[in-house]
Order: sequence, then C-alpha cells, then structure tokens
Amino acid sequence: LKKVRLKPRLFQLRRSLGFGTRAMGAGKDGCALFCMIMSAVAVPMLAFLGYLCSQESPMIELPNSQKADAAKGCYGSAVLYVATFIFAMIYRCKGQPTTQGRAVVMQEMQQVAGSHN
Repeated sequence: LKKVRLKPRLFQLRRSLGFGTRAMGAGKDGCALFCMIMSAVAVPMLAFLGYLCSQESPMIELPNSQKADAAKGCYGSAVLYVATFIFAMIYRCKGQPTTQGRAVVMQEMQQVAGSHN
C-alpha cells in the first residue's frame, strides 16, 4: 500500500488559520465577539426602520395598514438583539481570566563603605 502524504502547504495554511492548534473552545470567544458586532449594528438599524414604519414614511414600501405591525416587529427584533449583545458580552467577560499583578519587591541599595573620589 502506498502512503498518501498531503502537501506541506496545506498544513501551513491550516496552522496559519489556527485549525488544530488552539485549545478546545477558543473559537467560542470569537463567535461571541461576532455576535456582539452584529448586534451592535442591527439594533440602531432596526430601531431606525421601526421609527420609519411607525411614522408611515413613504420610504418603506408597505401599505400603510401593515406599517404599524412592521414597526412592532422591528422594535421587538431590536430588543432581542440587545439581549444577544448583553449575553455575548457577559460570556466574553466570564471567559477571560482575571490576571493579578505580581508583587513588587522593593529593595534599597546600601552604600558601600569606602572612599569616594
């Protein structure tokens, strides 16, 4: 039987992307960061769309009879994104280890007895 060897470039690519080199669960922190960024973008956008719908703006191409329900849906989705942001932020804060500073040892220099020139 012939052994099949993968090209070294493939291993270099995998290593540079971080596959197989991280501890298990290290990607969850990145996922939480992604959720925080998406939520931070979605909340103002949905709030603005909800505002436009509640004012029956002509920029929203819906019949005026449906705009009130659309506004409620936008506001409700914005609230859920706020909850997602808070959950992801709490997850990231709990996942980061708290490091304490090392104790600083202070020593005084003693003068050496002798002649000074």
